[in-house]
Amino acid sequence: MDHNYKQTGQGKLRFGRSLMSRYIILILAAILFVPVVLPIISVIYIVVVNNTNTDREAPYGDVTRISNLWSREAENLDGASEEEIRARLEQLHGTYPKSSMYRVNTSGETVFILGGEDVTLLKSPSPDGLTDTTLRWSLDSGQTTETHIPALWNVNNTVQFMKEASFRDPLTVVAYIGGNEQDKGQGFMIIEVPRSLLQMRQSNWPMELLYLGIVMTIIFLIFIIMSILFFARIRKRLIRLQTAMMTPGKAGIPLPVDIRQSDEIGQLEDSFNQMVHQLTDSHHREREEELLRKRLIAGLSHDLRTPLTVIRGHMHALHKENLSEQGIHSLQRMEAKMEDLGGLIDNMLSYNLLTSGKYTLKLEEKDMLRIVRETAASWYPVWEREQFEIDIDLPEKPLIWQMDEQGMRRILDNLFQNVIRHAASGKYIGITTQEIQGETAIVVQDRGPGLQQDSDTKGTGLGLSIVDLLIREMGLRKRVDSSEAGVRTYIYSGAGSHKPGE
Repeated sequence: MDHNYKQTGQGKLRFGRSLMSRYIILILAAILFVPVVLPIISVIYIVVVNNTNTDREAPYGDVTRISNLWSREAENLDGASEEEIRARLEQLHGTYPKSSMYRVNTSGETVFILGGEDVTLLKSPSPDGLTDTTLRWSLDSGQTTETHIPALWNVNNTVQFMKEASFRDPLTVVAYIGGNEQDKGQGFMIIEVPRSLLQMRQSNWPMELLYLGIVMTIIFLIFIIMSILFFARIRKRLIRLQTAMMTPGKAGIPLPVDIRQSDEIGQLEDSFNQMVHQLTDSHHREREEELLRKRLIAGLSHDLRTPLTVIRGHMHALHKENLSEQGIHSLQRMEAKMEDLGGLIDNMLSYNLLTSGKYTLKLEEKDMLRIVRETAASWYPVWEREQFEIDIDLPEKPLIWQMDEQGMRRILDNLFQNVIRHAASGKYIGITTQEIQGETAIVVQDRGPGLQQDSDTKGTGLGLSIVDLLIREMGLRKRVDSSEAGVRTYIYSGAGSHKPGE
């Protein structure tokens, strides 16, 4: 027998190929998901959003940008004429249309005013008879504010203007022409810009939070799907192995499975294959031993019949001789033993036929009680000779079973013979009926020592083995109750009993 299968899959399992390593990776991914993945995703999100979302930049830049721009323009206008200064400021006003710009000369006179798009210019007379200007701003907050521009600047209104400009909205930036923060005798210029145009637009945090939540949910779902696929794959392989275990092949032994991976389940599959091969080998050996035993029984039975027939012929011839009383008694004992030997040979042949499936049964509906009465009647002389107490109590109503009549008589003969051989000390044979599980059972009872540990009455004898095989082949059932008071054997129909015509 080839045993090469024992060498398959028995090598040491590498950790990298094991289910344990994959499961540890899965657990580590779950543990590191919140403290590691969440910060990384947040940083990536912030970097990407800040680099791609240009809409959040302030339209006019920040305060520093406007201040530097205004100072730089004032320095560049050093020595420029009023027309050049006006032209440059009008050009800047086109770039920043929502701002207001105006110019004050060296005499403190307001030369010109460029109002913003959302600014209303209001004229009002001043105490010195000139016309002052008021800029009314409509801010994004819904409020309005005013900037008072005198027609002629003096120390008082200049100081008051500077004090208010430091904290008010709009942002106010003052630069001296040619010197920025130093008065070079060329006057100064002023720009006013609403602070809302210098502030970074507020981010749409609900959408950002939703976006971040969607990304995190997708990553979490990927982790869940990977976990489900991991365990579903394990479950599929285990179900495949379970199906192979539950699916019988030839002789009721499962077929080997294909080993697809060398992990823990692969080792389990390899162990299962080894078990299948061992069972197959054991089954082959049992079949060979059974075949040898059947051949031995058949040959032995055939070889014994020939000398048995010759001995019976000579014993029959002895009856014609003038024998003494002792000789006659010895001849009768020899005939009895020959009958026992003939019965043993018949049992051996019957057992051999039953185990090989060659025993033909003719199942018909028969009256079980009639067969029991007729068989018991044939055993009356034997029981009386052995001085048995005979107790037969059978109802008159027929008990119809599906059976083979010859096989049933064989069953009863073997049971009665078993009582004679192993329960003769009780000197009792009882045959009656009893209800078991809603069915009427035939009960054969003795008062022998019961089923002993070393007794053939357990059913290990050839006669009781034939009883068990015939009962099984006819679809009947058998139950044995043993105690110190004796043995009770129940035989009943597995399909239920019925009367004719029912």
